[in-house]
Amino acid sequence: MSKMLNKFVIILMVSTLASNALPVEHSKQVAAAPAAATGPALYSIEGRIHPLNPAVSVPERWPADISLALNGGEYLGFVQADGSFRISGVPSGSHVLYVHHADIFFPPVRVDITHNGKFRARKLSHLRPSQVVKLPYPLMLEPGMPRSYFRIREQWNILDYMLNPMVLLMVVPLILMLLLPRLINDPETKREIENIQFPKIPTGVPDLSDMLTSLLSGKRPVEKEKKPIKGGARRRN
Repeated sequence: MSKMLNKFVIILMVSTLASNALPVEHSKQVAAAPAAATGPALYSIEGRIHPLNPAVSVPERWPADISLALNGGEYLGFVQADGSFRISGVPSGSHVLYVHHADIFFPPVRVDITHNGKFRARKLSHLRPSQVVKLPYPLMLEPGMPRSYFRIREQWNILDYMLNPMVLLMVVPLILMLLLPRLINDPETKREIENIQFPKIPTGVPDLSDMLTSLLSGKRPVEKEKKPIKGGARRRN
């Protein structure tokens, strides 16, 4: 009888200990579940599009037809009718914001989000990566220049014709020849210019017209008679 009583007491103690241990393990699992479900903190990038210049013509849907892409399309966003936008679910880190529109160009912007939730924005320059130009946050994006998909055809211009090197070689010396005598007021200088002896063409050079005629007709050119020297030949001693 005593043995049976001892077994009953042992079984009762084991069951009591097991019932006390189950709530502890269950509470640990419940506490660990929210921590696993929470994960890394997510943030939202906010900003606004500046009004466009009235002189630039855009569709009536402006600015609702602007699309936003973060990190090449990893996160997307759209602009509301009042120009404000918001991209949600962005983790901390360095992100590049691209603004796409069919007619207006927007420069890219780099947005850095720290683990503490602080934002820092600056312009992104692919040509000068080391250059830092800070931007205010929330972002205030200014529209850039209109996109040009076609080149304007070049038109005839009188300056292009006048600045042609061949025209300059012909016109400039002619102008100098006409203006130089009028610019010189000194009569002695004019007389010296008039008395300048330019080199003469030697008489032994064949005539170009005779050469062309002989080549086309196949006949030899007629030799011209030499004119006698005036005064006769000199006598030999």
